[in-house]
Amino acid sequence: MTARRIAANRVLVDGKELKQCVVELDAQGFVTSYYTFIHELPFTEWRGGTLRLRRDDAGRLVIVEG
Repeated sequence: MTARRIAANRVLVDGKELKQCVVELDAQGFVTSYYTFIHELPFTEWRGGTLRLRRDDAGRLVIVEG
């Protein structure tokens, strides 16, 4: 189950740049999925700008702030 959905103009992850992307997070704040989109999705927080994703020590994806 998705706890939160965030959209951004760009997402940087694993050396790739995705445009018009949604990032889904679980209740602990870990990324469960990310994908590009064409249409706006309900209950999605629009951040604009760029989101950077990185892997923590356990290999889980997290959003890096700043």
